[in-house]
Amino acid sequence: MVTETRLSEPAATRHTNANVAILWMLLAVFGVGTVEYLVAGVLPDISSDVAVSNSTAGLLVTIYAVTVVIGGPLLTIVTTRVPRTPLIAALMALFIVGNIGTALAPNFATLVVFRVITALPHATFFALCLVLATSLVAPEFQGRVIARVTLGLNLATVLGVPLGTLIGTQLGWRWSFAIIAIFQLVVTAALIVSTRRAAPSHQTGSVTSELGVFTRRPVLWAIGLTALSQAALFVVFTYIAPYLTDHAGISASTVTIVLFVFGVGSVVGNQLGGHFADKALDKTLYVALTALAAALLVLFLFGGTPWFAFAWMFVLGAAGFSIIPPLASKLIGAASEAPHLAATVNIAGFQLANAAGAWIGSIALSGGNSVGILPAIGAVLAVAAVGLLFLSRRTARVAA
Repeated sequence: MVTETRLSEPAATRHTNANVAILWMLLAVFGVGTVEYLVAGVLPDISSDVAVSNSTAGLLVTIYAVTVVIGGPLLTIVTTRVPRTPLIAALMALFIVGNIGTALAPNFATLVVFRVITALPHATFFALCLVLATSLVAPEFQGRVIARVTLGLNLATVLGVPLGTLIGTQLGWRWSFAIIAIFQLVVTAALIVSTRRAAPSHQTGSVTSELGVFTRRPVLWAIGLTALSQAALFVVFTYIAPYLTDHAGISASTVTIVLFVFGVGSVVGNQLGGHFADKALDKTLYVALTALAAALLVLFLFGGTPWFAFAWMFVLGAAGFSIIPPLASKLIGAASEAPHLAATVNIAGFQLANAAGAWIGSIALSGGNSVGILPAIGAVLAVAAVGLLFLSRRTARVAA
């Protein structure tokens, strides 16, 4: 009995520490995600304050995305051999400095510089959290742990951006970024304390082994699935406001509520995707991708009815975000020997796919099509993702 007690107590302690550490990761990702999207909420205030047009101020969003896509993988390569705990501290120090600089920036050029600094650690830090979180639990809980960490992004959309926008409206947009910097400082300290013993002293792979994962077909398949599925969702979501007002006939004042419904759906879908990914990974991906294609097709057919479009946003959010945990789990599993760069590239790929979706939608609309056609285009991309998953599984069986 004494021996059993001594063995069970450390196990319980490790379980508690894992839960605490993952909670702080969730909150850290929440802060990063809020800053990514917050500019859109306070854009008119920023443009007025630094004397530029709204279209010019909107470049801050583009600059952030480009920095994540290009800078994230490069930063991950450079920091491959850096001990994990100091790396967490360094990445979040960059993020905090970027936000403080944003809050104090006297002009647009300075804003651009600090926006780049803020965005640089985004993909590397997110990938580090995902890989570290999965290392704290048994493999059969990997999908659920990924869902808990990525829940931070969902909450950033549902809670973080609206709260940040409210603060910006009441106190001034600069206070929004200053408060996030303070929030992230506290969260980072807690994250370091909770993970310093669990985190490996350094990434065990070399730069060569990290780059080598991109010669593996399963890694390339997973990145391709990310690109298609996210482009399918964002070809619609990028233009969701005009879709709801011009096509569905929903009033502009109600759009915020509809987006909240979408956000709640994304939270539910994210958690369900993580839960079922642990039970049957590829089956969950098939179901999630098929659900996204079906949700977009049904929206195309019936989205012109206001009440239906309003309610269906929950389904679209759930279907779209149910894909993220199984995709991340699949990628980390495929790149198990050197997952950090693969995960970073995949996160950067989300940004690129979002931009691609917006670009595809722009081409469709500039060709004279109604905004109502966008869900059909998204459905085609989602069906292509299902086809890619089928092809990847068939190729894997043949190779075996």
